[in-house]
Amino acid sequence: DATASLLFWTKLLLLTDFRVAHVYEDTLYQRLVFTLSPLHEIGLCPKCGRACETVKQRRTREGIRDLSIGTNTVELKIRVNQYTCEHCGHFFTPHIGFLADGAHATERFLERAAQLIRSSDVSNAAKFLGVPERTLDRWYLAWVERQHAAPAPVPEKPIRRIGIDELSQKKYRQFVAVIVDHDNGRVLEVLENR
Repeated sequence: DATASLLFWTKLLLLTDFRVAHVYEDTLYQRLVFTLSPLHEIGLCPKCGRACETVKQRRTREGIRDLSIGTNTVELKIRVNQYTCEHCGHFFTPHIGFLADGAHATERFLERAAQLIRSSDVSNAAKFLGVPERTLDRWYLAWVERQHAAPAPVPEKPIRRIGIDELSQKKYRQFVAVIVDHDNGRVLEVLENR
């Protein structure tokens, strides 16, 4: 069953707020290509903090490297929505926490690369991971700079304020209820009806 297979891959990849929409197995190059879609077609406006559903444009980020599965390299295609806030007019693209800034890779891929580089060198790590040496060198330096510049991780605050908003999904003329955690700035749940 195709749905069960996609659910299996979604659970295996553990990528927050995204689901696997398609899987392509390239047996010639021993590569798995996963197309990921957002779980919710709703974004939280960083300017006014309200839930938004108006998608200004959709695009796909391709060629994102992730950790290998068995002998297969893993590449991600991620569908990204840019929203227009109906309340304040602000345009925004929600941040995708598992993607590394300035690299076509996930944070966990770069963490693994950093471990390999520390125990060997960039050249050997690049060969092992199947990434050009200059590319891995650039990604690694950017990753190290981010680690030094990043403040200590802030634990999630307890939820003290929630927002409940109602949106009409224009495609279906169906109303959904959106539950928002205002303390941590995230969408908690999208309920199928009012």
